[in-house]
Amino acid sequence: MFIVDKKSGASLYEQLYEQLKQQILSGNMVAGQRLPATRELASEYQLSRNTVINAYQQLEVEGYIKPIIGSGYYVENLNPFKIDVPKIDTLPTAPKRVERTYDYTFAYGDLDYNCYSSKAWRKCMLNAYDNLSFRSSIAYEEPQGFSDLRHILSSYLYLSRGVKCSAEQIVFTSGHQQSMNIIANLFSHTDWSFAMEDPGYTGTRHVMEQNHFHITPVPVEDDGISTDVIQNLFHTLLCVTPSHQFPLGSVLPISKRLQLLEWAKKNNGYIIEDDYDSELRYHNRPIPSLQSIDSGDRTIYLGTFSKSLSPDLRTAYIVLPVHLLDSYREKYLYANCTVPALVQLALAEYIESGEYQRHINAMRTHYRKKHDYIRKYVTDTLSGKAALLGEDSGLHFVLSIQTKRKQTELIEEFTRKRIQIYPTEPFWSNKALCPQNQLLLGFSAIPLTQLPKAMKSLSEVIGDLG
Repeated sequence: MFIVDKKSGASLYEQLYEQLKQQILSGNMVAGQRLPATRELASEYQLSRNTVINAYQQLEVEGYIKPIIGSGYYVENLNPFKIDVPKIDTLPTAPKRVERTYDYTFAYGDLDYNCYSSKAWRKCMLNAYDNLSFRSSIAYEEPQGFSDLRHILSSYLYLSRGVKCSAEQIVFTSGHQQSMNIIANLFSHTDWSFAMEDPGYTGTRHVMEQNHFHITPVPVEDDGISTDVIQNLFHTLLCVTPSHQFPLGSVLPISKRLQLLEWAKKNNGYIIEDDYDSELRYHNRPIPSLQSIDSGDRTIYLGTFSKSLSPDLRTAYIVLPVHLLDSYREKYLYANCTVPALVQLALAEYIESGEYQRHINAMRTHYRKKHDYIRKYVTDTLSGKAALLGEDSGLHFVLSIQTKRKQTELIEEFTRKRIQIYPTEPFWSNKALCPQNQLLLGFSAIPLTQLPKAMKSLSEVIGDLG
């Protein structure tokens, strides 16, 4: 008896092959036993004969059965070998995700304006394909990323963010979490501590916990991280988001930036500057990076193309201080760059041609319209009932609602009305300090044309909270 699930993700021949193999290994099908004829088995289970033949041929190749011309297939003698095989239905399976359907999704991180809508980006990708196709061979590329791309990026970063670096200081990675893993490997958790903003990005915290670092949460004030608290931290890696604090949205003033740099110099610390969406300021010029005013070379700068191009490109980078390069090259001597050559070649042309900057400008205009619509709507319609934190930049707000209900209750209310919105509590290390009336309101995924109806539905839920 075989169980063939035609709705399963596994092919029919694989299902049949696996069950036959299990029967042979468990001894339920003994040596010399004849297998059913392919036509007979196909007919019984309503399968194509090719499906059965493919399963039998795979078993034959692996030595479980042997064919006898004119007679059929027979089980091989595997004695005296005995193998304990777990039953298929006892193998662990990943839990199924419960997919909810929403009318409006205020998601954070997804983009409705991305590089795939750019003809220039598609052209750069095609040119990259041509470049690779004309090569006589494909080899492993430079571990830190293509040198041409790193030179182009170093020039772009200086012009756009004031970052002072050479191409040799740039390391391309497959995303923020890999960047943090690399940094964690450059510093021993037994000799160094790690500190970060509270609230702050959960992904950063998880990576450093997995690397066994002791984590000190540092409170965030109205104008960014508390510089008083860090004065007692020594030999510490301090991760901050100075240009747009995540998730509260504040901008670190110059006085605090200078205090951070002075702390790093005096207390033998390093600042990890996460500059994740610095390009997206809507009514003022972009804030220069912290690294740009660091004369002590104590800032490790992190950037990503996830917000400006697309998260699925899995392309980010680190700018290391010069004196950390030897340590990096020693520990990553045999590492390969995890960003595909195709993406690197396309990105190099996209930036150098000026198309990337044009894309950023268009993207900023696109998201500014949504940002301004939401801000005006909340001011005009929800005054006294709700307010926004973190205005003028980025792809989200923190929505503060006048209510005594907990975040879980608020999420349930919005879910009932088919609105997806996110809690802020996961970003807090000290959960007790998290304001329960605050939610994360992302607007990067929701189309501009849907915003009027979406905001109307949102305001109706807030109005019913009482």
